[in-house]
Amino acid sequence: MPTEGYSSTTIKTPVYDMLKKVAKERGVSISDVIEEATIEMGDHAPELESIDSISAEMQHLISTTQKMQERAIRKVDRIISDFKRSKEKYQTLVETNPDLVFSIDPAGNFTYVNPVSYDYLKISPGETIGHNILDFVHKDDAEKLENIIENLKNGNKSTGMLKFLDDEGHDKYFNISISPLMKNGKVLEAVGVADDLTEHQRMMDEIAYLKQFNESIVQNAPLGIVTFDKKGNITYFNEVFPKLLQCSEDDLKGGNVFHDAVDGRLEEWYRRCLDGEYCEYNGACSISENGLKRMYHKWFSPIKIGREVIGGVCIVDDITKKESSVVLPPSFSYPY
Repeated sequence: MPTEGYSSTTIKTPVYDMLKKVAKERGVSISDVIEEATIEMGDHAPELESIDSISAEMQHLISTTQKMQERAIRKVDRIISDFKRSKEKYQTLVETNPDLVFSIDPAGNFTYVNPVSYDYLKISPGETIGHNILDFVHKDDAEKLENIIENLKNGNKSTGMLKFLDDEGHDKYFNISISPLMKNGKVLEAVGVADDLTEHQRMMDEIAYLKQFNESIVQNAPLGIVTFDKKGNITYFNEVFPKLLQCSEDDLKGGNVFHDAVDGRLEEWYRRCLDGEYCEYNGACSISENGLKRMYHKWFSPIKIGREVIGGVCIVDDITKKESSVVLPPSFSYPY
C-alpha cells in the first residue's frame, strides 16, 4: 500500500529515500516527517531575517564607503588642480617679477634664477644654474657674500648691498635679501630677491663727486663763504671767510650770524635772506669791538628745498683796498 500522502507514481529520489527511512524509524508517515521539518524551519525564520538584515547593512556600508571614496577622490583631484593653478600663478609671478629672484643650495650654488638675470647680468638662467653665486660677485664683496652664505647655513636671514659683475665686466649693484628654507632644523636651500640699485649707486657716486668738487671750489675760492640755518646758526664756512673778518676759525665755530656780529646793521640783510629774498650789500662794516671798519661787498642767497627756506649763504668780498676814488653803489636788493 502506498505511503500516506504519496501515490504509487511518486518519483523515487535520494531525498525521498531519506524521508522514507526517517518515517520508518519514527513509525510515522513521510507526510508527518515533512510537516515536522516545515515547522522547524519556521522556528528558525527570525535567524534568517537577521541574516538578511546583516546583509542589507553590509550592502549599505559598502555603498557608503564607495561614496566616501568617490568624494575623497574628487577632493584630491580638486587639491591637485588648485595646486597646479597655484604653482602656475607662482611661477608666472616669479618669472615676470622685475626683481632678480633666485634660489641657492647651502653651498651657494644656483638652483633657480628667473629670466631677469639676462637684463641685469647679461647672463641667461641656464648659464647660472649649478654655478656658485661667488662666481658672479665682484672680488671686493666676495668676503661679504661668504659671510652671508655662512649666516644662511645657521638658519639666519641676510640682507645687504653687493657689487656684481655682468657678463661684459660692468659693475652691478644689488640690494639682496636671502632667507633660508628649513626642514627639521636643517637648511635645504635659500631663496633670495635682488633689487637692482646700479643706477641709484651711480647717482650717489655722482652726487659724492659733485659734492667733493663743489667743496673744493668753495674751499679754494678767493671769496669768503658762510652758510647758516633758519635760526642763523653757522653751518659751514671756508678758509677765506675768517681771514676776511680777521678772526679765527674757533671764533666762528658754533657761532650765530645774528648774535655774534659786531655790526648790528647786517642783521637786516641776513633776515631778508631767510625770508626768501636774494639781496646784496656794499658798504663799511665794523669787524671788531675797537671800531675797526672794512669795506665789504656781500651777496645773500636763501637755501631752499622746494619752496621752503631752510637756511642761507653769504659770499663776502673785501673791497677795502680798492681805490678810495671809486664810488660805490648804494645798498640795494632785488627779488628773483
